[in-house]
Amino acid sequence: MKFKSTALLASAMLCTGGAAFADAASVSAPQKKEVEAIVHDYLVNHPEVLLEASQALQKKQQDEMQQVAKSAIKDNAGDLFKADGAFSGNAKGNVTIVEFFDYQCVHCKRMTPVLSELTTKNPKLKVVYKELPIFGKRSETASRAALAAAKQGKYKALHDALLKIEKRLDDDLVMQTAKSVGLDMDKLKADMKSKAIDDEIALNQALAEKLNLMGTPAFILASTPDGEFDGKHEPTFIPGAATLEALQDLVNEANKKS
Repeated sequence: MKFKSTALLASAMLCTGGAAFADAASVSAPQKKEVEAIVHDYLVNHPEVLLEASQALQKKQQDEMQQVAKSAIKDNAGDLFKADGAFSGNAKGNVTIVEFFDYQCVHCKRMTPVLSELTTKNPKLKVVYKELPIFGKRSETASRAALAAAKQGKYKALHDALLKIEKRLDDDLVMQTAKSVGLDMDKLKADMKSKAIDDEIALNQALAEKLNLMGTPAFILASTPDGEFDGKHEPTFIPGAATLEALQDLVNEANKKS
């Protein structure tokens, strides 16, 4: 009977994550060692249990992250869906995708043709770009240049050109790229130093913190009737890259709600 009771105790521990030992005084040292041995042998013989536990934990963390993000999206919708020239597609789009990105992020570069094709296929789609320079000063220079280009109506031209660059960015390369898309360089350099751009980058960083972003890219997709987020439908938060097919499915669903 001793082994049976000890085995039951071990099973309880596996099921409760150790809660069976909450009252340490009720378990003797020999019993504890016996239970540990049984648990050890069980896990060695059934390693799939560890995988299942890991998957369950990951799903729980993902669900919690989604809830935090969705709450933050609704609380900060005004700032998240505001474009100020840094957008592509339909300004009054029934569906909006917000992308947080960095010009030196490899995965962001790979998402560029995906978003371009998605915008072409969906005339009622708007894509809002949130500059989030997380890879240092060179990324910040690129972000400042792109936001300054928006003041000349050429945000998307510089945005696309910068993301096509495969080698590491530096200030000279950013300026050369800006010149190549026909920008007024004197105005660009002055605007890059403006408080408005300081504030926009700071706001994007604050929004990223509220969303608990761990990196770039990250996306928000929402139904936006007449270009405005109305909060009636749950937005979708995507913490990472996504396929064209997956995004198209989400756009189709959001269109039904607009």
